[in-house]
Amino acid sequence: MRAIFILSIFVILILSSCTTVEVAKEVTKATNSIKTSIKKITSNKEDKKTTSNEKELVEKISDEEKLEENIIIEKKEIIIEKKKEEEVVLKQNKIATVKFVGKTLDELTEQLGKPKLLREDGKSKTARFDTQSCRIFIFFNALNNNPRAEYYELRNVNGELIDRQKDIEKCFGEIKLV
Repeated sequence: MRAIFILSIFVILILSSCTTVEVAKEVTKATNSIKTSIKKITSNKEDKKTTSNEKELVEKISDEEKLEENIIIEKKEIIIEKKKEEEVVLKQNKIATVKFVGKTLDELTEQLGKPKLLREDGKSKTARFDTQSCRIFIFFNALNNNPRAEYYELRNVNGELIDRQKDIEKCFGEIKLV
């Protein structure tokens, strides 16, 4: 744009000082040629910007699709893991030699001793009793006046659910009833 402006001033100066029509025609041709060149350059830049914007948009959409796919895969993995945990807990309940469900915390404390951990989170209350090789997590509904155990899990010292029958039996064997 600056080039056109400067060239226009130059043309005006030349036209005002020159008397020949030939010079004016040549200057006009040069001006039009420069104007055309500038338009081509600016349109190429705009095309490049549009192309790069389109590429960015395609990449963004691609990234979003990948993210959605990852979320779907993770959800499926979580569902599978939950089903496995449910199966393990059912197995633990079948092998159980001590019944925890339906007992109050006071009854369990009389039976197992004082819990190593007592935690209340919103609607639930958790008591953890430790043995040498496992941890027994017993869950209560904290909203009840006299909460009773509704669910329990046996986990190893690393926090993983115990799923082998031999280990479950070992954990129950380590429970020392008071």
